Amino acid sequence: MKILAALITLLLTLVMPAGAEVPAYNEFQLQVRSNIVDGFNLPANSSFNSKTPSLNDSGQVSICLGVVGGDTTVQGIWLGGGGSGSVVFTDPNDGFISDCSLNNSGNVVAELRGFFVSPEGLYVFDSDLGTGSFLTNKPLGATGWGSPSLNTGGDVGYKASFDGDYAWVSFNGSAGTVHVAMVDIDVTSPYSYLFTPAFNDSGLIAGKVRLGGAGQIADSQPDQIVTIDSSGTTFVVVEDQDSNGSSAFIAFDNGVWLTNNGRVAFVAEKPSGARAVFFSDGITTLEIASEEDAEVSEIEFFHAVANDAGLVAFRGKDAVGLQAIFAGDGADLVRVIGEHDLVETDLGTGRIDQHDGSVVFGGALSINAGGDIAFSAGLTPENDNQVEWGSGIFIAVGGAIFADGFESGDTTAW
Repeated sequence: MKILAALITLLLTLVMPAGAEVPAYNEFQLQVRSNIVDGFNLPANSSFNSKTPSLNDSGQVSICLGVVGGDTTVQGIWLGGGGSGSVVFTDPNDGFISDCSLNNSGNVVAELRGFFVSPEGLYVFDSDLGTGSFLTNKPLGATGWGSPSLNTGGDVGYKASFDGDYAWVSFNGSAGTVHVAMVDIDVTSPYSYLFTPAFNDSGLIAGKVRLGGAGQIADSQPDQIVTIDSSGTTFVVVEDQDSNGSSAFIAFDNGVWLTNNGRVAFVAEKPSGARAVFFSDGITTLEIASEEDAEVSEIEFFHAVANDAGLVAFRGKDAVGLQAIFAGDGADLVRVIGEHDLVETDLGTGRIDQHDGSVVFGGALSINAGGDIAFSAGLTPENDNQVEWGSGIFIAVGGAIFADGFESGDTTAW
């Protein structure tokens, strides 16, 4: 048995790059805090509730604001790092700004829509110029540009909508490319529905797809998670039992995460009924964590995130039912931080908590090459959870050392 285990370990090592050691996560840096009566690096009465932060490899983080300074007609983008930052872009036209995406150059892209927004589409904040501007509303006829992801080269991948039909699209600054569309748009397409996509530095788009003809969108239809390049070349990473009866997966959550080396992190339901987090290159699939594990009582419905080193992070609940963030590599799993834990804030020692039974974490997570994890959490004083300190965006520092000699979380790198 030991020989067999050794052979299996060797095969996994050959197929999948070795994962980095899972960090202990002992440092949590507050970047920005929103609250009605005050704020940290943000005007009072601003809000980023339910928004997802975006983190780059230099430790910069951005997040979209649903309200700026109490004016409900103004939304914006916050950008910072190392415990400082500011609102860098606002739209005063009562528009809606989606979750944003930050790349390694410090540029941010977000969808901006609204009756008074002209033109609607994707907008980009250029950190070198210090200005925000319209980027694209391609393809022709699109009415939405959801889930944008800006890669290191400045290309953006997104889900274009056409009055209820969808296409996965990338834009390189001058031209847009349709990677794939629903059968309602392209009669040669095998897909009746396209879910939330992810995009990487190689120009790949990944996501969950539903097979079938026009209008065949029931859950009983076959589902796959695929990667598709700009030429339309498709690679099936995993499929559910409706697609392949021998599959180990009953169903997939709607969102995925794509690393730059082409691996996908996803959440799926196992035949036992338990939900689990997986990481796959389409050949070898690693189980990162499961609700059958003693330390994880629930995996929440937010997509997992991963980096090229094989570190995967996700939201869930711990062994005693408290909300928590976990990170693992298929061999080890750590509880990064969770409900009732203490953190240092601009107001002193605080607690990740709520004054009532509301969720303590907001939105999904983001991760960078060094294993740092950005997250949003509700805050209260250490000894009185009936006092609200609003919500904070934190970076859980992974402590990796980059090739340039800077430690993750060290802002002197930029």
